[in-house]
Amino acid sequence: MKRNTTINLSYLLLCNAINFFLNKNKLLFFGLTITVLCFCGQFAHGQLSVSENGRYLVSHDNTPFLWLGDTGWGLFQKLNREEVDFYLKTRAEQSFSVIHAAVVHKNPFIVPELENIYGDKAFEDEALMKPAITEGNNPKDETAYDYWDHVDYIIEKADEYGIYILFLPLFGMAEDDGYNLINEKNAYSYGKFLGSRYKERKNIIWCMGGDVLSENENCINIWNLLAKGVTEGVAGNEDYTKTLMSYHIRGGHTTSESFMEAPWLDFNMNQTWDLYTSIYSMVSKDYNSMKLAPILHGEGAYEDGPEYPTKPITPHKIRKQAYWATFAGGLHTYGNSNIWSFGTNPKYVTEDWKKAIFSEGARSLSIYTQFMKSIDWWSFIPDQTIIVNGVGAADSLNVAMRSGDKQIMVYLPEPAEITLDLKNKIKSKKLTGEWINPKTGDRKDAGKFKKNELIKIHTPEDWEDALFLLK
Repeated sequence: MKRNTTINLSYLLLCNAINFFLNKNKLLFFGLTITVLCFCGQFAHGQLSVSENGRYLVSHDNTPFLWLGDTGWGLFQKLNREEVDFYLKTRAEQSFSVIHAAVVHKNPFIVPELENIYGDKAFEDEALMKPAITEGNNPKDETAYDYWDHVDYIIEKADEYGIYILFLPLFGMAEDDGYNLINEKNAYSYGKFLGSRYKERKNIIWCMGGDVLSENENCINIWNLLAKGVTEGVAGNEDYTKTLMSYHIRGGHTTSESFMEAPWLDFNMNQTWDLYTSIYSMVSKDYNSMKLAPILHGEGAYEDGPEYPTKPITPHKIRKQAYWATFAGGLHTYGNSNIWSFGTNPKYVTEDWKKAIFSEGARSLSIYTQFMKSIDWWSFIPDQTIIVNGVGAADSLNVAMRSGDKQIMVYLPEPAEITLDLKNKIKSKKLTGEWINPKTGDRKDAGKFKKNELIKIHTPEDWEDALFLLK
């Protein structure tokens, strides 16, 4: 397991100097301000790694990294340069920190397969997965600007906005007829090509799989070979401390089923798809496993998704998924059915993706990020023993966390009255409670409490869901 304990003092001094300069020069024009912000975003995190306690990710200076992901699966194939900039800029402004994207697809959802928006093919030889490379990279010269030049541009543009790419080498293998592109003969060489090409990019998080299970030795070996190729391309040898990797699994499953002992797996990922009420139990199972590793709830029910039996997937349900994953000790990624394929799959589309990107669900998650950044979110651990009456279940599951013996946090996904036991949970004799509205970010005083007592709390009137913070 990779750990990061290095503190980059030079970076901290640089940012302090920049902040001082900006405060002293209020009349700096807007463009310069944005340039400085982009510069800070580009170097603020650097290569991510697993925290020393194995529960979350940290940047190169050991700063806890707050993951808020968006599934933009078709990013590398379906958007032109201008659209890429619009998408990444908007998501950065909304506080998203990671975009899930596949470098190539082999499935009917991204059409045409293995080509990008400019008609450039990913491979000159599909059987060997040999990349199609041309000389030059001038975007104004269509004979020079190839598929992989466009991939380069997107990764660099994401870095400018301080965004990481959860980078899937391949997405969408049909399991009923075997893996339909990658195999044991081409996996290693393809991985090494990618690792060598992107070894200097610090905003890549490598991800094996692609909505696919690994039910036998052959399947597992393919991903082991791909991971080995990537790592040797990055590091020059099989040194998995130089890469950060996970695996994107099929719905209803978790990576811990097949890859718990894989040397390249740094954090687990699960997918619930329509079974979003199982998020807390699924994340909890991995959180309480013997191997300490961060857990990402990588895919749930997509906002406005018409394909789910549990539809409609409202902004309220979007918030529930984020907080359930977080309160179980995990990381979370959001999805919107209008966005992930960028209009390629008509049966999943209800409005243009450029409008859907400003959805209420996305706004709710900006509030989620603001709230998490207002507390030491990384110091909280799940503790359901705090709730002694009114835990609820399924769509109304109330969940609790605590930060040592100093703070308690509860999420109530529906209007409810619950009883909390503060005995031996919190140290201070004088406690202050506060309500936070996850939909709007509004805060409301909840009164004073004593540490060694049972307390009843009731969600504020007319709130769909609520956060209760006691400190």
